[in-house]
Amino acid sequence: MKKRRIIYSKKKHSEKGIFSFVLGIIVLVSLIVSIILSYRLKGNAPTSFGAAGFLCTLFSAVGIILGVVGKQEADKFHLFAYIGLCLNILDLLFISTILYAGI
Repeated sequence: MKKRRIIYSKKKHSEKGIFSFVLGIIVLVSLIVSIILSYRLKGNAPTSFGAAGFLCTLFSAVGIILGVVGKQEADKFHLFAYIGLCLNILDLLFISTILYAGI
């Protein structure tokens, strides 16, 4: 029979990393929804979609900053900070691709 080790730790997940992860998910979902709605409107999207894209850019930048700060915290788990950082960078690349394709 295999022995299992249980490690008890006082470490917690970084709150900034969790917030970065949540911002990344919100931005990704809102970008996907705006693309689907724009496709259904056959490209005649209202200007509010552009404003949402701008806010998504700002939220992604804030998410990247929070992910970096959350990654640098000592005695914390960094899983959500790394995932949030990757999601927000992916979101910024996605927004950049949309802008590049639209020009």
